[in-house]
Amino acid sequence: MRTSYTCENRMVETKFEINKEKKTVVCIITAINDIPNRLEKYNLADSEYDDIALDVRIYKGIAKCAPEDEWDEKYGKRLAEYRASRERQVDVNNELRSYYLQVTKNLDKLATFGLMRDPHKPERK
Repeated sequence: MRTSYTCENRMVETKFEINKEKKTVVCIITAINDIPNRLEKYNLADSEYDDIALDVRIYKGIAKCAPEDEWDEKYGKRLAEYRASRERQVDVNNELRSYYLQVTKNLDKLATFGLMRDPHKPERK
């Protein structure tokens, strides 16, 4: 079973591999990493992102049925997709967090040049 959808100019494809004999479902999410494009859209891209092209990333989630449990393919698909989606979200959050740290480091540099200094209230003499 294959599901794909387009969201904000990025392609995400979800594919399931079902093995009824082993009672396993594997969900493979293939997604285009468009974080550099999103940052560029808001003029937030830094020199680190200038030469990065869109790259395809693959995330895998696996659901295995315990021997004592009853096989439920529908639940297995939902669980495997959840696990793959969670892996994808962790990846995206880590990339955004590293960009955020880079930006805050640059803000500290701006402060050293006095561009973000607090204004001082004038004193009466």
